[in-house]
Amino acid sequence: MIEIPRTEFVTRQKRCVEAMNSTGVDCLLMLPGSNFQYFTGLKFVRERYRLLVALLTAKGKLVIMGTVFEEAKMRSGPGEADVYTWTDEENQYSRLADWIDGACGSSPKMAVELTTNYYHYRGLREAMPGARFVDPVPCTDRLRAIKSEAEIACLSEACARTLSRMEKVPNQLEEGMTERDLARLYGPSAMIQFGLSTSMPNETAGLRRLAQGDCIVIDAGDRVDGYRSDLTRTFFFGEPCDRMREVYRVVEEAEQAAIDAAEPGAPAEVIDLAARRVIDKAGYGEFFTHRGGHGLGLDFHEFPICVAGNTEPLEPGMILTAEPGIYLPGEFGIRLEDDILITHDGCRMLSKRGPL
Repeated sequence: MIEIPRTEFVTRQKRCVEAMNSTGVDCLLMLPGSNFQYFTGLKFVRERYRLLVALLTAKGKLVIMGTVFEEAKMRSGPGEADVYTWTDEENQYSRLADWIDGACGSSPKMAVELTTNYYHYRGLREAMPGARFVDPVPCTDRLRAIKSEAEIACLSEACARTLSRMEKVPNQLEEGMTERDLARLYGPSAMIQFGLSTSMPNETAGLRRLAQGDCIVIDAGDRVDGYRSDLTRTFFFGEPCDRMREVYRVVEEAEQAAIDAAEPGAPAEVIDLAARRVIDKAGYGEFFTHRGGHGLGLDFHEFPICVAGNTEPLEPGMILTAEPGIYLPGEFGIRLEDDILITHDGCRMLSKRGPL
C-alpha cells in the first residue's frame, strides 16, 4: 500500500521550524484541515464552536490541544507531540493563550494558517491582544508546494487509478442515460457533463440525457493517502461535428504548449499564458474563461496558482495541472487536463495524455 511514511512528518516539522526561524515566526497555529494533517499526520473534522489546534513553535515543540474526548486520537499521531485537553465548560481560548504566553512570550509573532474561520480567529485575537499575526504562507503553502518522493508516489498512483476509470467510460455510455446515471457508474469524485452542459465549466452532474453527437466532459480524481489526482477528458458519443473536432484539436495543442512551457525557474503564469496563446491564435480566446492550472496535493487547489500575473517561479517537486478549455455558449465545451511534475530539467507527466 502506498502511503506517507511516519518519519516524513518529522522532516516536515523540521522544515517548517527552519522556515519559521528564517522569517521570525514564533508559533504556527493550525486548525483541523490539510495543514494540520500535513504536519501532524492526524485528520479531524473542524467544528464550528469547539477549538482543536496544533501548535508548532520555532523551537520545534509540537503541541495538540483539544477537547478531552478527543485525547486518544490526539495521541495517535506518527510523531511526538504534547497533548493538552479541556472541557466544554472551560474558556478554551484562555487556556490556549496561557500556553502560548508561557512558550513564546506575551507578544509572539503568530502564523495562523489561512483557512482559519473568522469565529476562531476572533477568539484568538481577543485572548491574545499582544500577539502579532503574520503571514503563514512561508511556513505552510510554500513548503507543501514541493512534494517528497512519497507524495509523488501517492499522486502518481492516484493518476493511474483515475485513468483506469476513464478508460471504461466509452463502454459505459448509452443513449438516453443521464449525467447522474454515468456518475453512478463511474464512481466517486467525478464531475460529469453532457451536451450543452459542457459549455458551462464546473456544472455538477444533472439530468441532461445523452444524445448522438454529444460531447462528454469528465473531470475526476482519486485519493491515495489523502493526495488527489485531477484529470479531465472529453469524449464524444457518436460522430462529433467538424466544429467539435476543430475545438478539440485547439485545446489539445494548447495543453501541449502549456506542458512544454513548464520548467524550473519559469513563472507559474507560463502554464496559463502558453495555452492561452494557442487558443487566442485560433480565435477562441474569449471562450477560455478560467486559469490554466494550479498546484495539487492534499488540497484540490494548492500553491502555486497558474494564472496570468503570477510570477512565482516553478520549482522541482511541484505538482501542477495543465487544463485549458474552450466553452462555446449555447453549443458545447471541451477541456483537457493532466497532472505534471516539475523536475530539475523540465517536467514529467504523471498521467497519460490524450484521448482514450
